[in-house]
Amino acid sequence: MNSLLQESIQRQRNILKEWLSTSLIHIADDCIRVWPERQALEARLMSGLEELPYCKYLYLLDEHARQITSNASRSGLQEAYFGRDRSQRPYLAQALAGNSFSLSHAYISQNAKRPSLTAVQIIHDRTGKLLGYLDADFDLRE
Repeated sequence: MNSLLQESIQRQRNILKEWLSTSLIHIADDCIRVWPERQALEARLMSGLEELPYCKYLYLLDEHARQITSNASRSGLQEAYFGRDRSQRPYLAQALAGNSFSLSHAYISQNAKRPSLTAVQIIHDRTGKLLGYLDADFDLRE
């Protein structure tokens, strides 16, 4: 890939990271207040979709990367994903290594087989204890 194209992609990723991290920090801060109340967390995720117009799914993971909410989607909550262990997903590697915010490279989603990106915001409580992770999935076709 030529350097101009690589620079352009990096600029676009940086803009996207800045936009997403601001929104995800805001959603995560609201989630801290109601953690671990599942219904309240899911309600906040559903309203969070309004702040992230291109987001396909929002969901929360505990400190072990096990999903503690349904997937929030434009069509409602998808309960089938509750309890899923996502610790081995490549898009979580940076977050599990301690990066407060990360944006994955493009990948093909495991279940829907769609080109995707995932943004991950680490969530700590007010004392600094790791609570978990807020994930936002984006379908690159959209």
